[in-house]
Amino acid sequence: MKKVLVYGDSNTWGDNFITRKRSTSWVDLLRNELSDYSFICEGLPGRVAGSLEIDNSYKNGKDTFISVFLSAAPVDIVIIALGSNDLQNKYNRSSREIVKDLLWYEDIISDMARVEDNYNRYFKEDKIPEFIYILPTNFEYIEGVFDKSSELKRQEIISYFRNSDKKIIEVNDMSLVDGLHYSEEGHKKMVKLVKEIV
Repeated sequence: MKKVLVYGDSNTWGDNFITRKRSTSWVDLLRNELSDYSFICEGLPGRVAGSLEIDNSYKNGKDTFISVFLSAAPVDIVIIALGSNDLQNKYNRSSREIVKDLLWYEDIISDMARVEDNYNRYFKEDKIPEFIYILPTNFEYIEGVFDKSSELKRQEIISYFRNSDKKIIEVNDMSLVDGLHYSEEGHKKMVKLVKEIV
């Protein structure tokens, strides 16, 4: 059985801003459809790819990833589903900075694998896990949160990854419930997109 670590934000967690409760996420649905895979869901509402949060440092993706990875290890696949929150106006991040943060995850795991004790303990069958990037989702312009520059940055991030050798999933025209979070249909669409590449 292949083990998959999904490290993401509220759309991975299953946040529903209409009901204000946790709902079934695409990761839950995938568990039912791919019985030969074990999915570890590590989603957190508000999580950013970088280390941008001062007051809520637990939302910094970089700050918690290594401990999460080591707890789940060894894994076959790591899915990074981050970057949407980083596009919020309050963080004032460029697309280049967000791309750099997203690539950090694969780089840090590669660095860890160079240490023999780590390699023997945390890596399956003497290989580094495959990385898949779910790129920032489409969103609606929310006053004070996202604007046209946020969408421009999102497109620049997508363009960068399209021209890289990384395995990616583009999330465009997603069905949303509140301008950012997937609807039930959106989660079902994500299942199809992830199944195609996994």
